[in-house]
Amino acid sequence: MRTRHFVRVCYLPLFVCLAACGGDAARSAGPVVRDSAGIRIVENSAPRWPEGAGWRLSEVPVLDIGVLDGDPYYQLYRVSDAEKLSDGRIVVANSGTGELRFYDGAGVFLSSSGRKGGGPGEFEGLSSLWAQADSLLTFDYRHDRVSIFDMTGAFVRSFGLHALMGAGLFPDAEAPLTDGSFLITARKSSGFGETTGLTRDSLLFLHCDPEGAVLDTLGWFLGTEWYVRTEEQMVAASTRAFGRGPVTTVYGDGFYFGDSDSYEIGYHDATGSLTRLVRKAHTNLPVTAEDTELWIQERSEDADDENERIFFERMYAEMPFPETMPAYESIFVDAEGNLWVEEYRRPGDEQPRWTVFDRDGALLGVVETPPRFRIFQVGSDFVLGRWLDDLDVQHVRIYELLKERDAT
Repeated sequence: MRTRHFVRVCYLPLFVCLAACGGDAARSAGPVVRDSAGIRIVENSAPRWPEGAGWRLSEVPVLDIGVLDGDPYYQLYRVSDAEKLSDGRIVVANSGTGELRFYDGAGVFLSSSGRKGGGPGEFEGLSSLWAQADSLLTFDYRHDRVSIFDMTGAFVRSFGLHALMGAGLFPDAEAPLTDGSFLITARKSSGFGETTGLTRDSLLFLHCDPEGAVLDTLGWFLGTEWYVRTEEQMVAASTRAFGRGPVTTVYGDGFYFGDSDSYEIGYHDATGSLTRLVRKAHTNLPVTAEDTELWIQERSEDADDENERIFFERMYAEMPFPETMPAYESIFVDAEGNLWVEEYRRPGDEQPRWTVFDRDGALLGVVETPPRFRIFQVGSDFVLGRWLDDLDVQHVRIYELLKERDAT
């Protein structure tokens, strides 16, 4: 799930490489699989990829869209998502201008649709983009609205999730399912209370039809850990330092969910029933004094003025830090059904590492991606995402995904 909170991310110059998981040179004999009360449990201790083999990204991108100066259609601002279509075109959700921008397979600008605003086909908080069949679907978190466009960018229709807001919930469209229906999550709008301390919210998972009407309630799941501080008439909430939080990604007619407490991710079917657990032998990183200092330093720099900086420094000084970090950061599924899990990193560690499991939950190995690169889509032979250069200029890039023959 996309959790909106106070975060500052720092990056290092471009570097691309591959690492084998766990340092075990021998090919794994495979996971231990067992069934428990109808749930398939996959226990992994070592990767299938032998040392020196596996998947890696090309040293240089095969496509780069983005400039500091020049044609405004190549100047990207707050890119929230992007998708490579089956015909080779690239669609970029440029939320800073409220546009969907279309480029050909060589990165040449073709057209755009949408603009800033609240009318049909307009955006104020364009956060997600999906291509499905002959449609492009988007979510605007400020308007709590899903908008549908055709493949040329022409607006077709939209539906809102305002009924959930009326019920005291903050909705988020996770993704469409294969039949065009939607997985929606909704966080409770209350729960911070009036006293200082830790709290963890809850997420309601809902199955909605293509018009946004609720078909089924799938259940409540653990949400994000928050720290709430009250001072006189001011109440502020921040995600807890190294706090646990939910991760969700849709796959097929169901979804993966993990609460990041331990290295365990469950697959749930369209009814919300848990059918599979994917686990990896893992020890969560301990939180050190240096980690705590760096975390506070990074977030204090986010303050807009001196009074806010002082307030948040007091908050962070009082916030209880956990003994260990979460087990992982985020998840998604690639075009071939493999589950990618982003490993949690210490402050100052700018090298992203993704552990890859096959569609049955067997551990394959680890892929390292460029620092300052956020993945949006992984196809059978490419990785697409947003990259920031040394001047923080945004680029949409595609790297070739190279799969060694002896890696499977």
